[in-house]
Amino acid sequence: MPTILIALGANLGDLGETLTQAVDQLASDPEFTLEARSELLITKPVGGPSGQPDYLNSAAKFSTSLSPEQVHQKLIDIEQSHGRVRIQRWGARKLDIDLLLYDRQIIKTPQLTIPHPRMSFRRFVMQPAAEVATEMLHPELDTTIGQLWEHLSGAPPVVEIAALPGPAVGDLLAATEKELSDPKHSLANELLPLPKSRDELVTSLQNLTKQQLEHRSLPPGSSVRVLPWWFGIAEVLGGTISSIPPGTSPARLTVYWNRPEDTYGDVEAGWWSPEERNGLQAALAEAVRQKVHAPRLWLEGNDLKSAVTELTAAIQAMQG
Repeated sequence: MPTILIALGANLGDLGETLTQAVDQLASDPEFTLEARSELLITKPVGGPSGQPDYLNSAAKFSTSLSPEQVHQKLIDIEQSHGRVRIQRWGARKLDIDLLLYDRQIIKTPQLTIPHPRMSFRRFVMQPAAEVATEMLHPELDTTIGQLWEHLSGAPPVVEIAALPGPAVGDLLAATEKELSDPKHSLANELLPLPKSRDELVTSLQNLTKQQLEHRSLPPGSSVRVLPWWFGIAEVLGGTISSIPPGTSPARLTVYWNRPEDTYGDVEAGWWSPEERNGLQAALAEAVRQKVHAPRLWLEGNDLKSAVTELTAAIQAMQG
């Protein structure tokens, strides 16, 4: 039978009792067989309104005879049996159950996305998940849960933004830095240059790639360093194949941002036509898929406000 991995969390009510009962409810269903359940983990809220109480999180692995859609509905039924009401995104809740993995299937429908799109960089998800399912494979990243957790807990606190250059990328980083007022998440930003021609842009990128690969340490007073994805962007825009020096640590998180039309302006118009830009965007997306086998966040068409919200929450989640 297929193997599934679920994540559970709650921050209202009797937290331990709720999470234990939820796993027991699923285990008592003849369509499911419990293989492992994690210890309970206390975590801080990520995203959503301020002032929330701490969460209790856990994970469990089951085998099941049901389809992904049927499993998803079962989890919703259990949430509702514990009084879950969906009012505010990332708000306080009595019970939240997410279907993280269903064997090695990749599913994208309006109702269900598997693997869970934000699982790989969330410490509160990956720590208990690695406890019960270290050998399970994340089919999009082609990396096991154990390897992802090892990377998330051990890689340097660097976030790389894979987006076509332009002023909007600087706006994203500046707005995110403003949102992360907690010193625990203070940012050190490195912006892309904005020359007039595409050739000058590529040359600057290639030079900066070499420099930044040698200087990835955190400046004083910063806990997270945010950089453009120098290596990949330079390769895509320059049409050349570069190699990262041996021993260079990959970023803890890579964020792909396919910027919407209204984030492009006169600066980018001097670099490429809309048709060229679409081709470069597709090439950048493919480069991220092929080269990044570590935690990543995919922002497809998010406007600036939405991208700031997602990036802020992702940095908080990866830091814990």
